Order: sequence, then structure tokens, then C-alpha cells
Amino acid sequence: MKGFFGAFVFILLCSLGKKAEAQPISNEELRWLDMVRDSRADSVSFQYVQLSGEISLQLGGSMQSAQMVIRMKNDSCIWATVRVLGLEAIRGMVTRDSVWVINRLKKTYSVRSISEFTQSLGIEARLFALQQQLFGRLSELPSFLTYQSVSKPDSNQTEYRGKFSYKMADSTVQKSVALVANDSLQWQNIRVQQDSSLFVLSYKNYQKQAEGEFPWKIEARKNEELEPLFQLIYTKIEFKNFETFPFKIPESYLRVDER
Repeated sequence: MKGFFGAFVFILLCSLGKKAEAQPISNEELRWLDMVRDSRADSVSFQYVQLSGEISLQLGGSMQSAQMVIRMKNDSCIWATVRVLGLEAIRGMVTRDSVWVINRLKKTYSVRSISEFTQSLGIEARLFALQQQLFGRLSELPSFLTYQSVSKPDSNQTEYRGKFSYKMADSTVQKSVALVANDSLQWQNIRVQQDSSLFVLSYKNYQKQAEGEFPWKIEARKNEELEPLFQLIYTKIEFKNFETFPFKIPESYLRVDER
């Protein structure tokens, strides 16, 4: 289960809904708030969409590949299936309040609240933000933060830096964030650091189609390692009516929720 939903970790990182205390760190706060508003306005409008592609995960010290299909109904659900050698291994469903996963290989299933799932990652997110980030849109940037921007003229990119802290269990978690975008507001990478641990999410290979311009390759790395934790490459993005989201748990499957 962790392998499949590891693919969603990277797209939750900037959808923070927790209250936090932040101190101004530059006089460019208004510029940052403008970026927040522009990002929200840049969200993808859709009713149904299907994202097809290949996902590669780092498992057991090596990269394992599988075919993935993701179907979404706007602000309603994310349905996904992962197939290995033509056989379904994992089926998942994310709704506004729950995360469901069926493991066909182990004949098990799990159910968790979306709040519990995202909090276990040290973050919190709404379904809408999760959907938008699969398109490379950070539609719910944490406006309660004050960021410092650093322009990079030679690369036509701007880096937005900041820090945030929040309560988790009985401790306070502190993280540093760097967001890099080009002049077209296309996010290039997100770097989140906590102590010596670094997580980097990269959006690559933007391509245009009628509904907009989307990254067809998403990668996540930990601590600058050569091999990514996961790599998702889209082969097709279809905006049409996919009303079926089949999800039935066999009675013989064992429930194995993680805590």
C-alpha cells in the first residue's frame, strides 16, 4: 500500500491546511500573495478526466514498473488502478474524507480517513488540491506563510522560500520549503527539508493540449539520491466522461489498516 500511495505523497506537500505561525522574512509578501492568487486562478477546470501512464517505484532497492490509470471526478473522488504484467495488483479510491486501498496480491484492504492519512505524512490536504497537483497546479498554496522570492534571470525562474511549523502529536514539526516556478507559472520543483531529511518533487516535460499545459513526468527524490522514490509518466490525458469508478471489496479480503 505504501508503494502505491507514495505516488501521492509528493502532490500533497503544498496543500497545507493547518494553522501556523509565521513571521515576515522579507518585504516581498505582497508579491507572494499575488502568486498565491494567480496559482488559484490557474486551477484546471474539468468534470471528469482519465490519466493513463506508467509508474516506477523504488521497492527493495530497485525500481519496479507498473501501468497506472487514474480517473477523477472534480472535487468528488480519485480512482486508481495499478497493473503488473496485465494483472491488477492495487485498486485505490480517495474521496473527500477517506482513502481506500485494495491489495489484490495479498487479498487485503485498508480504510483510513484522508485527514489521518495526510497527517501521518506530516501534512494535511483537501481532495481538490490533490487533484490539481496531479496536473502540476499548486492551487492551494499556504497563504498564511510569508515567502522570500529569489529571481534567477538566466533561467527565467523564480524561487520562493519559506518556513513553517505545526503541531503533530505532542511535538512541533518545523520544515523549510523552496518552490521554483518559471515565468509561465509552471512549477519546476518543490523542495521540503526537515533537519537533514530532504524531499524533492519535480514536474517535467510540460506539453500543451486543448485543455491546458501539463507536466507529463513527475518525479520524487529523497536526499538528492540518483534513483527517484517514484516516477510517474503520463501517456494520455483524456478529458471526457468517465462515470464508472468500480470499487467493491471482496468479502474474503482481510482489513489491515495501518496506524
